[in-house]
Amino acid sequence: MGTWTDPLVRALRSALRLTQERFAEHLGMAPRTVRDWEAGRPIALASQRILDAALAAASEVERARFQGLLAAAAGQGDETEPTDLLGVAGVTVVDRLLADGWAGDEANGLLGHVTDEDGVEVTPAVAVRLAHEWLVTEPPQIVEVRAGRRVGEGLIRKVERRTGHLRRMDDFIGGGDLHALAEAELRATTRLLLDAAYSEALGRRLLTSVAELCQLAGWVAADAGLSTVASRYYGRGVRAAHAAGDAPLAGNLVSLLSYLYTNDRNPHEAVLLAHTAYTGAKGRASATTQALLMERVAWAHARAGELRQTEIALNAVGRHYARRDPADDPSWVYWLDRREIDVMAGRCYTELRQPERAEPLLRAALDSYDADHARETALYSSWLAETYLQVGDVDEAARQATRSITFAAKVNSTRGHERARVLHRALQPHRSTRGVRDFEQLYRDLAFAT
Repeated sequence: MGTWTDPLVRALRSALRLTQERFAEHLGMAPRTVRDWEAGRPIALASQRILDAALAAASEVERARFQGLLAAAAGQGDETEPTDLLGVAGVTVVDRLLADGWAGDEANGLLGHVTDEDGVEVTPAVAVRLAHEWLVTEPPQIVEVRAGRRVGEGLIRKVERRTGHLRRMDDFIGGGDLHALAEAELRATTRLLLDAAYSEALGRRLLTSVAELCQLAGWVAADAGLSTVASRYYGRGVRAAHAAGDAPLAGNLVSLLSYLYTNDRNPHEAVLLAHTAYTGAKGRASATTQALLMERVAWAHARAGELRQTEIALNAVGRHYARRDPADDPSWVYWLDRREIDVMAGRCYTELRQPERAEPLLRAALDSYDADHARETALYSSWLAETYLQVGDVDEAARQATRSITFAAKVNSTRGHERARVLHRALQPHRSTRGVRDFEQLYRDLAFAT
């Protein structure tokens, strides 16, 4: 290759179908370096050689795609590719996710013991017991495949129940502790999809379980601070849900990508992606599901600093939820209730610096939580602390911040730790206040400062 320039770098990254972050990992570079290259900054000779090696190591298909992109950019072809696999706006992202469909290589890329009684309640104690049992017991999916049996209704129901149990375990166990379990369950179910024999109807249910497990694995990966890994789970889950014909589940996965981007990337891209998820699923989604998807539209607008659009979206959330019918809802939307809707509205108004609207929503929701929901209490207390800072009530802000980090220390969640650091920075100008000094002492004692 000759001299690498920003269009060539973008073409190679798109040909490899990698985000900027994953491309940087692929090259052994920092993400900022890749961003600088694509912004037109000069590329050092040593880096030119690394890019040459990356192109040489690409597959024939990837090199052909690279050449096609260059030809299209020069006006010599009709092919158009997004500049970022999972990081560009709107329907382009969804089109890219669905372009190749679900196939064996997708399954290869992903690569028990619970009660058989329906309706088992997963309490904090049950969640811990299940986690320990799952760590030392082979999943039934693997046992069945090893036995060479044809998959029947009984095993599919067991897979679906395990997925539901795992989802409810997330209510009490942080992503840092749950990620390995979710990944193992996803691998076992994907292996079943690949290796077992089953009818078309059961195959669709297996694909749906894979998509739901991708959703859960992505969520707990994000909670563990693995945002790039989470985006990969979500992308594969979209394709599995699409193959299963489950538009609401695909929409939820796309909206989770939007939620990830509001925190990690450009919120304006997240807005378009959230709207795409809602529009694509609303014709076949339950009212509760539509409320959930519109919540993420509201959050994306709030992160983009758009008050009016946020208000419109929050009003739509309320209208959808008011006509809900639980009998129509998929199992994965079980957690959305009026309390959670109020929390999201409070978060949005805090983000938009509307503390007088945020405070009563967050306060009422937090009063209804108990000590078992440590992660939620930690996160929502942190937002409430921000609202008090915005109105100048430093003492109450420090009290809520202290409550937040006390609960954050009880669960292995990166989000709780990140919010602790946000509060620490926000309270720095008020270190002369006793409540803030007490908060800082606890912050150090709990090792958030390390």
